Amino acid sequence: MTPMIAFMSGPWGRGIRILGGIALIFLAATEGGWGWLIALPGVLMLVTGIVNYCPAASFAKPPVDRSEFMEKLGPRNLLK
Repeated sequence: MTPMIAFMSGPWGRGIRILGGIALIFLAATEGGWGWLIALPGVLMLVTGIVNYCPAASFAKPPVDRSEFMEKLGPRNLLK
């Protein structure tokens, strides 16, 4: 896991997501007009902060080690 994802998955990252979500929702409420569009990412940030889920962490899974699986397959002659 990268240091940034580890940070954002921790308590400080959770707090940043919650505060950032509140700030975007507040900004959308004060802007009016097309400003409501920035409320959507704000709600997303707020919800992910409240439930303590980092969406970026789902993309940063460790690579799967397939060497053992490939060794079990062994060489194959596909021309037979």
